[in-house]
Amino acid sequence: MATEQQHEAAGVSGPADLPPRGAARRRFTRAGVAASGVLLTLHSQPSMACEICTTPSGYLSGGLQSFRGARPVCAGRSPSYWRTATWPRGMNKQNAFTKVFACNGNVGKTYGSCTQGAMVEGKSWDTHGIGRYLMACHLNVKAGLSTFQTEEMLRRIWAEYQDKGYYTPTAGVRWDCYKIVDYLKGTMY
Repeated sequence: MATEQQHEAAGVSGPADLPPRGAARRRFTRAGVAASGVLLTLHSQPSMACEICTTPSGYLSGGLQSFRGARPVCAGRSPSYWRTATWPRGMNKQNAFTKVFACNGNVGKTYGSCTQGAMVEGKSWDTHGIGRYLMACHLNVKAGLSTFQTEEMLRRIWAEYQDKGYYTPTAGVRWDCYKIVDYLKGTMY
């Protein structure tokens, strides 16, 4: 109020000159700005956190998470990390991609002839990056960086995508290569 009195003394118009409706809008706007900071604070996540920490069907549920037992580990790393990092025990960059993800048909000619290390590096024919991101997710599972995913789940995504051209995380929902890669990327930082 002191500021309003100073403005009046100086002849500067202030909130008092506003019609009642305008003053109400200004109060509402000020309250909204203050509340938005609170909302943003409540929603903010650490900058180096995974966006998705759930299975594909859980992801469709809006990320609602109900954990039984220990909370899952959500520290997946990207393909670029795995290009230079030491791979988990039992994994070898020189092994064929098919040692982890079975390939058939036309897919087998390209993906099947690739090593796991080359897949993580990225291949021009892996245009959407599905092989690259599946391999990185597999490494994350093996390293214990992603405990909500399983090797079997990743193989199921690959097999269904190979056979049908899409993955069905739940009845009636089809994920094309873009949706699959978006999900896989979201499990990494």
